[in-house]
Amino acid sequence: MDKFVSTVENHEIPLHPLDTQAAFLNVPYHFFYPNTNQSDDFMPNDVLRDSFYRALARFPILAGYLRSEGTGKTTVVVDRNDLNMPEYLESTSDVLFSELQDAKFHHSSWPNGLSTTGPITVASANGRIKLMNVHVVRLKDNTGVVIFVSMPHYVVDGTGFFSFVELWGKLCTVERTLDTVLMQQTDELEFVFDRDLISRSLPTERKPLDTETVNVYTGFSPLAEWLAWLSPNTRGNVLSKAKFSSNVVSHTFRVPQQSLESLRKKVCVHVDDLELKVDATHVLAALISKMVAQAHKKCEQNDQSAGMISTLVGWVSRAVFGAETSQSLNLLADVRHGLNIADQGYMGNGLIPHNTQCSLSVLETPTDAETLAAATCIVSKIYSNADGPLVASFIDMLLARPSCFTRPMVYLARHPKSLVITNETGFKLYKADFGDGLPEWVCTIPSFVANFIGFLPSPPNSSDIVVNITLKEPVMKHIVNNEFWRDLATIVY
Repeated sequence: MDKFVSTVENHEIPLHPLDTQAAFLNVPYHFFYPNTNQSDDFMPNDVLRDSFYRALARFPILAGYLRSEGTGKTTVVVDRNDLNMPEYLESTSDVLFSELQDAKFHHSSWPNGLSTTGPITVASANGRIKLMNVHVVRLKDNTGVVIFVSMPHYVVDGTGFFSFVELWGKLCTVERTLDTVLMQQTDELEFVFDRDLISRSLPTERKPLDTETVNVYTGFSPLAEWLAWLSPNTRGNVLSKAKFSSNVVSHTFRVPQQSLESLRKKVCVHVDDLELKVDATHVLAALISKMVAQAHKKCEQNDQSAGMISTLVGWVSRAVFGAETSQSLNLLADVRHGLNIADQGYMGNGLIPHNTQCSLSVLETPTDAETLAAATCIVSKIYSNADGPLVASFIDMLLARPSCFTRPMVYLARHPKSLVITNETGFKLYKADFGDGLPEWVCTIPSFVANFIGFLPSPPNSSDIVVNITLKEPVMKHIVNNEFWRDLATIVY
């Protein structure tokens, strides 16, 4: 660690409005490494630790602290004499790697205390928000190692997160093997933390934003304004007590690429716009959107038949907030592609949500290729529209209202049928090799926040898509019993 401190130069990084969009959430992942060769020198702790600090020297932002100026303006301060060092823990476990494999890596089989953060970004014991938490757990009889890493969305998105973990692995391998070629390749990697890259890359052209997106970000909400005014520490404390994960169930599914592609072709037969690009993940997002809408409808029908109190509660809710006639679908897209900076090593947050309202009358219809095509077109049009001019208009809106970053969160909380879908199949989940091979399984924490859907890549020997679905328990019951879904996907856990 002393060597790392000697490399630090004092500097400040004013965060971009994009960094605030999911600032209250962490990016937490577990990496499960098997000791396949039963090596005594398997991923040694001292080398893991040393290479971690060498990687941190390339990501000094993760040793900074947050300085909030209120209403959405935040700066990361990296001060050599006042570092906010990442939490780095090491422990051992009585769990064998084979026990994790037998349980298909279900969280009930994990070592106790493996995850050291939850979904919400909160302050640590010293009163500061850590910008990285790491827990290295060596399994029984050295049968494997599990590494938990968590970073807040204040400073990175998936691109920055997995770039750090991959770099850490490369540096560990170099230290163990003295591979000069890999060392040179690692030295040549460029990581850009200057948020001005976004501003410099914006086109002059602008494109009108979707009406619903504008309404979500510009509609006045006293609660949203209050949350934006709070410090990051206080906001995290408030949100952690809001119990976003209460009565929430997460399930992980695998969708065979071949089956999904077959479904995509059937759907495309019913797409009239021949120029519209329909990706397999668009079909998957549309299918989940329909399933969730159908599940909510069944829950409402069950509530109506459950008795007078449930009926009264539903009536009061509709009287106060109005009856929902649409589903708010939020698809996260990476601005790096729209701004043509995907190859420039930008490590800040590059995700923006594209919001649209999908009519429940469309989503609640029984699922077949034709009805799925109608929902898929909505998704495909959102992604096809996410170009540079649209990104520029979105950022203009954020810059004009720095405090608006809390409004989508409040909006989603008031609309329980809303969905947030993120496609992480292009992220480097299975690229971090510490010298003994790639992880056998990578996953996030057991329960994230409600109504959050994530598409992840499978391990390297498979092209399947791993789908994490987190919903309220009554809704999830209908998802796992959905016949169309069960024909397409298999449940992992």
